[in-house]
Amino acid sequence: MMTSRAWLALAGLIIVLGATNYTIMQRQQVVDNGQPMLLGLRPVDPRSLMQGDYMVLRYAETVFPDRGGRSDLPRKGVFVVTLDSNNVATFARMHDGEALADNEALLQYKQVDARGNVRLGAESFFFQEGQAALFDPARFGVLHVDDSGKSVLVGLADEGWQMISAPDATTPE
Repeated sequence: MMTSRAWLALAGLIIVLGATNYTIMQRQQVVDNGQPMLLGLRPVDPRSLMQGDYMVLRYAETVFPDRGGRSDLPRKGVFVVTLDSNNVATFARMHDGEALADNEALLQYKQVDARGNVRLGAESFFFQEGQAALFDPARFGVLHVDDSGKSVLVGLADEGWQMISAPDATTPE
C-alpha cells in the first residue's frame, strides 16, 4: 500500500511531466505552423570547451529597437518587424495592439538586461562536434514565429538565405 508521501511524489511527477510535454507540444506547433523569419547575425565564435560545439547567436542591431530607447522598454514584450521578400526581419516599431501590414510580423522578446541587450530566447545553436566549419558561413538565424510572436530557432542560413544543414550521418558520402 502506498503512503501519502509516495502518492504526493507520484502526483508531482505527473504534473511535471505533463507541464513539460505541454511546453514541448506548444513549441512543436510553432515549428510546424509558424512563419519562417530570418534574423541577421553578427560574427560569432562557434566553440565551447565545456558544452561542445555550438554557436552563440548575436543578432544584428537592425532586428531590435534603437539602443538609446531600450532602457525604457519593459523586461518582456512584443515588437513588430518588417519582412522583406526573403523573410529577413528588420525592426519596425513596438507593438501597441495595432493591425499589422501584410509584410509585418510580431516578435516577442524575453528580456532587456541592464546593458540594453535584448534577448529572444534563441541565443544558442548546437551542432555535432567537428562541424563548426560547416556553420561558419551562417549569416542568419532561422526562426519559426507564430501569430503572437513566440519563436523557435530551427536553424541557420547562409548569405544566400539557404538553410545550412549537416550531412546525414547515415548517408554515405
